[in-house]
Amino acid sequence: MPFNREKSKAIARDLAFLGYQLIRFRPNILAEVAQAEIDIVPDYYPTLALLSALYQGAIIFGLTTVLIWVLKRMELIWLTILVGLVVFGFSLFRNLAYPAFIVRQRVKSIERDLLYALRHLSIQVKGGSPVFNAIVSVAEAGYGTISDEFARVVQEVNTGESIESALEQMALRNPSLYLRRAVWQIVNALRTGTDMGKTLSIVVEHFTGEQRVLLQKFAKELGPWAMMYMMLTVIFPTLSITLFLIISSLSQLQLSESALLGFVVVSGIVQYFFMQMLKQKRPAMRW
Repeated sequence: MPFNREKSKAIARDLAFLGYQLIRFRPNILAEVAQAEIDIVPDYYPTLALLSALYQGAIIFGLTTVLIWVLKRMELIWLTILVGLVVFGFSLFRNLAYPAFIVRQRVKSIERDLLYALRHLSIQVKGGSPVFNAIVSVAEAGYGTISDEFARVVQEVNTGESIESALEQMALRNPSLYLRRAVWQIVNALRTGTDMGKTLSIVVEHFTGEQRVLLQKFAKELGPWAMMYMMLTVIFPTLSITLFLIISSLSQLQLSESALLGFVVVSGIVQYFFMQMLKQKRPAMRW
């Protein structure tokens, strides 16, 4: 956006009715913006996403129009409109999908260390530490995002908030289902006076079982993916090069070094994206 932060917020507030139309296509976007902790009022985000996409589309339309005018090819003006609309559509899709992407990254970051943090909390409570002291210990233990969340709970309690209320706020602002379940059980135990050590043991045991199931499911899925990886990165490239060599020898066509290099580059790109896809499918836990 070509405006400063305050001006953009004012424009988004005045044109909020445009953003509300987008919410029909992405009903969860307001919750995703809040859980992603983007420093924007959730109600304003759809409008800002739309205006940002319009701005980028207009910039590209203007640049391509100037280029066509300089080249004196005004009969291609339709192409500038098409390019502008494509950029607008891509930018709008990216802007609307961005909060969900951040939420997924936060969930993975939280759940990667959640089991270790819960075990730490359980050991501290069973050892006789008060719940608040155990939370302080987890906050200082260096479990990444989950330690940061417990540190916020400690800060809120130190400013006068009750520990139950601080934990409830933690559950509401976090997108991880497993963290919310664990926190709600801790809050219920605090309010009902249930044995906290036993409650935490049940939570840890349940989460351990959930992770075991996820690992088993991932292991089952890995077999077909490994076969596909072998097909794409070993068998298919080898057979293709062999076939090209046979055809070139029979038809007296020369297979240039640049063609071989391009084939290797494409194969490397396919391998990279395949590994990234498998990385996204991997369960969120510390390996």
